[in-house]
This record gives sequence, C-alpha cells and structure tokens, in this order.
Amino acid sequence: MIDLHNHSEFSLDSRTPMEENVLVAIEEGLQYLSITDHMEIVKVTDVYSDTLNAKEYFKKYERIKEKYKNDITLLSGVEVGIQESTSKIVDEFVTSFNYDFVIGSVHSLFQKDLYYGGYYKNLSTDELYKTYYEEMYKAVKATRNFDVLGHIDYIDRYLDKGVKVPNQEDNKDTILKILKEIIDSNRGIEINTGGFRRGLPYLHPHEKILKWYKELGGEIVTIGSDAHRACDIGYNSKEAIDYLKANGFTGVYIFENRKPRKLKF
Repeated sequence: MIDLHNHSEFSLDSRTPMEENVLVAIEEGLQYLSITDHMEIVKVTDVYSDTLNAKEYFKKYERIKEKYKNDITLLSGVEVGIQESTSKIVDEFVTSFNYDFVIGSVHSLFQKDLYYGGYYKNLSTDELYKTYYEEMYKAVKATRNFDVLGHIDYIDRYLDKGVKVPNQEDNKDTILKILKEIIDSNRGIEINTGGFRRGLPYLHPHEKILKWYKELGGEIVTIGSDAHRACDIGYNSKEAIDYLKANGFTGVYIFENRKPRKLKF
C-alpha cells in the first residue's frame, strides 16, 4: 500500500502537520509515503518560496524520516505546477533540491490558475478542454524535470454543476501525444484517487486514458490520494491497485533518488 501524492503544512492549501500524515499512514498500514507539497509558479514573475519553504520542508522531513524509519519508508517529494512559460524556472528549482520524487501537474493555463482564471466563463466547455490538453502537451515537452504527470484529467473536477465532462475521444489525438511524450522520456503517470472525493465517479485518469497509456506501452504508474487532510491519507489505494490490475498492469512504482522502482502485485 502506497501514497505518493499528499500535502502537509508546507502547502498553502493544507494545514496538516507532516508528522500527522505519517502517523495516519502507519496506522493505515502503508509501506511507502511521499509528502509532495506544492511548488506553484503561476506567473514567470512568481518566486517559488512564496508557495513552498523547501529548506524547512527538508529539515522537518529528515527528522521525521529518521524517527519512523522502522515503521514506514518516507520519501521526499514535491508537486510542481507546469506550464510551457514557466518550464525553465521549474526545472531549475527541482535541480536545486535532492527530492526522491517529483510530480508535474497542470493547474494553470496562460499564467492563470484554472480554479480562479475565469476560463469557464470565456470559453465553451469543448474549447476549454481542447485548450487544456494542448497546453498540457506543450508543458510536458518543455518541462523535463519531473517524474510523473499528475491527475491528467484534473480539469474534470472543476466543471460547473450540471455540466457534462466531454468524451475523452474528443481530445484523443492530443492526449495520445502527451502520453507518447511521457513514455518516450521514461516518465510515468499517476492514479490519483482524489477524483472520488471531488464527486467524480472515477479515479484520475479516466479508464479510457489509462487504457491508451497501456496500449502505447506505458508502464510507470504511481498511486496518490492527493490528500490535504491526514484523514484522507491512503484514500482508496486498494481500489487503485484493483483498477491497475483490471487494466493489465502487473505492478506499481515508487521513486527513490528520482529513479523508478517497480513493486509487483
């Protein structure tokens, strides 16, 4: 049982002490935990330390890792927001610290946060999705220093109530380009269980996207809860494993010193 995507007090949108996440993970019987606090550069003029105190993160991480070394394997991690325009800044940040694991996630378009950017008012749903995946492809190509692409269909969480998620087939060509780029660069994707907590009837990514990834030869997959509260640590990790098994995967991956290691089912 693993959880390689969750947040602590070092993320602006979480108040949970890092140690509390670790204690819940141990109680839940998790073997591996990576606490991946946000480093979000929305605009090229942003400063990373405004969203993440990485030095303090590592100071606390090292102390807690040592304290619980006999109970769980703790891995250092970060979730970086990726855009084509901020790729150089993000890559330089990641090389400045010795992380085990780096998630790259599209949270913003054109230097505006997806949640606050007003795209839903200015674009039709179809236009928004087309733009989202096209910009994701550019971001993935431009940003080289991350290990897995986080919650690929993250945008599904934020549609207005009653608005239907477009068919994945509508953007298949662009999604396939993204997945090919990920595979060719020896990176992976994550199964993010946070979709269920956001009211979606599926894990991220939708099964169609996961099947396309497998058909293209994709192998590297991690599992993360996207927890921002300790009570959600390890959320539906068993369901995520069953989901992978049902789609032909024979194991799940962890990252240590930025190197992938497969844990067979």
